[in-house]
Amino acid sequence: MKISTHMLKKYVTVPDNERLYELTNQHITEVESLMSLLEVDNLVVGYVKECVKHSNSDHLSVCQVDIGTKIEQIVCGAPNVKAGQYVVVAKVGAVLPGDFEIKEATIRGVDSRGMICSLQELGVENKDIAEEFKDGIYNFDYQPTVGSNAVEALNFNQSSLEISITPNRSDLLSVLGFAYDLGAVLNEKIANAEPEFEENGPDNPLQVKILDDGCKRYYARYLDNIVVKPSPMWLQADLIASGIRPINNVVDVTNYVLLEYGTPLHAFDAEKFGSDTIVVKPATDLYEVITLDEQTRILRSNDITITNGRVPKALGGVMGLLNSAVDQDTKKIILEAAWFEPNRIKETSSRLNLESDSSLRFEKGVDEIRVRTALNRAAELLIEVAGARVYKNISFAGKPFEKPTIIKITASETNKLLGTSFSDADIKAILKRLNIIETKPNNYLMPSYRKDLIIKEDLIEEIARLYGYNNLATKMPENSALGRYSRGQYLIKELRNHLRNMGLNEVITYSLINNKGLNSFTLENKESIEVLHPINDDRTVLRQSLTNGLISTVQYHLARQIDDLRLFEVGRVYSKEEETTNLSVIITGKYINSSFLKYDLESNYYLIKGILENILSKYNIEAAFLRETSVVGYHPGVCAKVVVGDKTLGLIGKIHPTILDNTFIFEINLDLLLELILNQPIFEPVSKYPSIVRDIAVVVDESLESIKIDNLIRQTARKYLTDLELFDLYKGEKLGENKKSLAYRMTFNSKTQTLESEDIDKVMKSLIFRLQKELGAEIRQ
Repeated sequence: MKISTHMLKKYVTVPDNERLYELTNQHITEVESLMSLLEVDNLVVGYVKECVKHSNSDHLSVCQVDIGTKIEQIVCGAPNVKAGQYVVVAKVGAVLPGDFEIKEATIRGVDSRGMICSLQELGVENKDIAEEFKDGIYNFDYQPTVGSNAVEALNFNQSSLEISITPNRSDLLSVLGFAYDLGAVLNEKIANAEPEFEENGPDNPLQVKILDDGCKRYYARYLDNIVVKPSPMWLQADLIASGIRPINNVVDVTNYVLLEYGTPLHAFDAEKFGSDTIVVKPATDLYEVITLDEQTRILRSNDITITNGRVPKALGGVMGLLNSAVDQDTKKIILEAAWFEPNRIKETSSRLNLESDSSLRFEKGVDEIRVRTALNRAAELLIEVAGARVYKNISFAGKPFEKPTIIKITASETNKLLGTSFSDADIKAILKRLNIIETKPNNYLMPSYRKDLIIKEDLIEEIARLYGYNNLATKMPENSALGRYSRGQYLIKELRNHLRNMGLNEVITYSLINNKGLNSFTLENKESIEVLHPINDDRTVLRQSLTNGLISTVQYHLARQIDDLRLFEVGRVYSKEEETTNLSVIITGKYINSSFLKYDLESNYYLIKGILENILSKYNIEAAFLRETSVVGYHPGVCAKVVVGDKTLGLIGKIHPTILDNTFIFEINLDLLLELILNQPIFEPVSKYPSIVRDIAVVVDESLESIKIDNLIRQTARKYLTDLELFDLYKGEKLGENKKSLAYRMTFNSKTQTLESEDIDKVMKSLIFRLQKELGAEIRQ
């Protein structure tokens, strides 16, 4: 962002360049450069009293030029020089840009003292010069004082301050916004008067309709009697100092107000617009338009267009269209000022690769309250530089302003962060300089142009910035406590090491996935969190399972002929209801590839289950595995819910063959696991009494899940049972069709007494009765 110091002087006292550079760097933002527009002595306004052809040249002229103190004879080669012009004269001794020193000279036998200057010779780039002056000298379009300082007459006695804009400081994209900050640093009140002019035309005939939520507010004025011509030099010089090319007085005024207020404006040729009704609406998908840069653009339905009810006339917030452009024949204009939704403008600008000064400001957020003022300022300037007649009233459509932000902050909170000793009165005084007003004790109202001030820490940063970071004392934090892992962090670290020791490799996958895989690999569908403006279609929502990323990783490796994989991930999963940390392990191919021992361990369900049970047993946690048949993404016959007590820990099973072949995975809620671990007893004494072991074999229907037998045994023998192990599974013709035999080993113990056989016999009798009655089991002898 380049700022003209001449424009800045309208609002605040501007210190010398060295001081301005220092204050801006220390208190406002980083300065990229600060350069004077033109620093030349002995440059004066001259009046060409006489101009005749050189006797020895067909392209030179001999001029008698009044420079105020005397009349000098100057030989000039410009084709457009003539008597009666007010021109820029470099006197003898002047040094022009490029170290070109003006000396007395004799040109083809004629003495010449000085030079009549073109704008190129004064260092102005060719692109910034009006067409009529590109091949010759510059002459003023008014009558400045002869002999006066030509640099001042050209408005070149100013500097161009280029500053770096951080993404949050959209207010600095205007001269007024920078002036507010500079005034705060200087403790000077800003002079910002409302525009004043006469509405001397008939009533404004325009009507505005908004049919797109992307436009919150739209203002329009109607002006006629426009004379399109080059802008006066003072305006051109301010634009040049601001890095903007002058075009014509109408366009230059909209750019000038853009720089002043940070509010983009647009001028339509009213006769080309073709209607008195302005309709703001979404673009027709795939509609072709030609923008002001004469490029054909294809619109999408999410683009905002300004239309006459039938045809687009501007791409809202980005650029006007050629079919309504102001040209030399324009006599009437429609002047637009609006507020567009930043994300919509950013999306259109990025997709079309069309970034403009307008789109940049709309993307970062325009001050809503300044929009109407900017429109009036443009009307005021057009009266001055284009002879415009302004019609009465402003046509408007839109919504009410949003409530301003109020932040509560105290001196103690500020001092705690900054290490200062401010009082509440000090805080109030500092913030008042930034136009942040206290509405009630310790409650402050944010100005509408400071959209970056949201939380109290933002205000504390402002206080530090204005006070001066260099004035903050350097000292160590007073808290002497040493940092350490929390119990949960330690357990996660321990768990990671344990999995690595088991031969697994840790991976980190994307938190963003596409919508297609969102509801896969989860027990319940939770409300998702979508990205407002995703980078691409594969990264649109936050994941609700780690499995999606692990499957993509496996597929990536398999495509590169890496077939044996043992991977795990610890990461966050997200929904609108909660955010949890999960652990997932995936295996495929050979878990152990041992050509030397001639023994390979292939991935299977029992292996992945054993890894999970190994983790749980490390923390003395026993889990039950309940069959699940309807989880999307899992094989319906090889999937189970992992349950601890009455809580569901996660899922385990085989990935559906249509996704990956022979791949097994589990995913558990690590937050819940850590909660279970932390609630485990730290110490439990070993029983000093001997144990009794009994085996039992039962024949049941093949369809009966073993977990039901397991639960019944544990429930019946819970008083003395300390361990239960399924050690044999048998199927055969002797058992009968669709039958299976399961053999269990039970260990009984008491911490208070030595158990007798009679005690265990009673338990076994009750157990056999329940197995036969409730599960239809037969006891094998």
